[in-house]
Amino acid sequence: MSSEPAYISISAAKKNALLDAIPAEWRVEIPTDVDNLTTFAETCGVLTDKEVEITSNYDAVGLLEQVHQGVYTSLEVTVAFCKRAAVAHQAINCCTELFFERAYEVARKQDEHFAQTGKPVGPLHGLPISIKDSYNLKGIDSAIGMPAYVNKPEPASSAIVDVMESLGAIMYVKTNVPQSMMVLDTENNLIGPTRNAYSKHLTAAGSSGGAGAIVAFRGSLIGMATDIGGSIRVPAYCNGSFGFKPSSGRLPYHNIKGYWPDGEDVTGVLCVDGPVTTSARDLELIVRSIAKAEPWLIDPSCARLPWVDPEPLNRPLRIGVIRGVKTYEPITSIYASFIDKVSSAGHELIDMEMLHGDELADLATAFFKADGGEFLQKICAMSGEPLTDAVAQGGLYPCEPIDLIQFWALSHKRSSMQHEWLQYWLETATKTKDGKPVDVILLPAQPQLPRPKEPLTSNTVILAWNTLDYPAAVFPAETIDLNKKDYKFEFPAPVTAAEHRLEALFPENRAKAYQGFPVGLQLVGRKQDEAGLLQAVKILQALTEK
Repeated sequence: MSSEPAYISISAAKKNALLDAIPAEWRVEIPTDVDNLTTFAETCGVLTDKEVEITSNYDAVGLLEQVHQGVYTSLEVTVAFCKRAAVAHQAINCCTELFFERAYEVARKQDEHFAQTGKPVGPLHGLPISIKDSYNLKGIDSAIGMPAYVNKPEPASSAIVDVMESLGAIMYVKTNVPQSMMVLDTENNLIGPTRNAYSKHLTAAGSSGGAGAIVAFRGSLIGMATDIGGSIRVPAYCNGSFGFKPSSGRLPYHNIKGYWPDGEDVTGVLCVDGPVTTSARDLELIVRSIAKAEPWLIDPSCARLPWVDPEPLNRPLRIGVIRGVKTYEPITSIYASFIDKVSSAGHELIDMEMLHGDELADLATAFFKADGGEFLQKICAMSGEPLTDAVAQGGLYPCEPIDLIQFWALSHKRSSMQHEWLQYWLETATKTKDGKPVDVILLPAQPQLPRPKEPLTSNTVILAWNTLDYPAAVFPAETIDLNKKDYKFEFPAPVTAAEHRLEALFPENRAKAYQGFPVGLQLVGRKQDEAGLLQAVKILQALTEK
């Protein structure tokens, strides 16, 4: 009898099943001499010219306009994105489930409805949307990177999946996550690592690394994901895309799968669901569409907060700017340049500090450690899998669990700092020209460019907004072009053994990996002012196009 742990054979079978789900005529050889694979699907020969047009030339808003005008059918669009997603998975290992036939069936029914009525079934009619593996879809696994959860189809879909399907969205793939979903590099013992479409020398990040990677590859225009400690924003940043984390209660989170004990998802720092996209207006499209569907009627954790589209802004934005964060080149220069661009456009800038930044980040981490990692290790033991390097070296697990009194103390501290931040934000009214608080806060998304593996420097600029429960977005501010500008590339000096190993993964010419890479910044709004924040993202992102 073999003494081989069960997870090894489970993993092998799962990987083979994924390849078997890809039609033979869609199989490709991945070039080893090309590092940037973002346009590989356009030249690999699998997609027709029309399918290249569909998947390459539009954001989701633009594509929906074409579908709803009858230019493309739902089935045409769905086949095109199934093909591109299949190529993406072969190239960057970003998917966990491929269910193309299910998607075709939905698309055909939509086309029949459109032919009979001349109307779409909803605002997302004809739009394929990829979903993170933690999103449940009835009848399909949500393995969340854990071999122990394979071949255990979910009995019901997540609430947000039901809402999106009712609006006309078409589910077709699920995307990869790291073991535990609590590290910023996507690798597990089931599917393996997801690589970055821009370069094999850049992390795809996590925990929504599969979502970020497939959107960068344009195997999906909207990748739905989750964020409890940066898991939407960091992958969006590391994959050169747009990402949005709403406040809790804005979008339905019910029945999204996690690895913590039942009840964790409604206590402590709350995980939220949101999108990674190819454009700023796509962020608004998906958040607005779901919010307008009255999700509080199916998920009691949602606030009864009707979506109100903001009026066109006829004044400059009031923008709080946090300059005191330690950053490295070229982030330092890109951030300073963008601030100058915002100021030149007439927007009002108010200096702010990262109040309690490190404390807020440490507090989030303390909540994450509440069960000591015991539930995760129990799941690992079911298949005999070990902790991955990212988890074992990530600083969270294993650790000591805390008791209820300690948990309450953390909650009290969080509440106190939320009150302090509310007052701090309101006090910015004393510095603005019209005596009103700042609309949004601008700051870096990360201290440095993405590295080959998990970012190991301070994550304060990301985690603080989870603890405060403020909505936050990442948007590309500048694309690196080594032919037009002489960039400097700095990274924190390695200290730990893990960081020294990471340094060895860089190419000899570090700059080469970043050619054509869109570098993002972060914008933060007041709690549950998602509409205002998304309006500001569109205004500021438009400045990058001038």
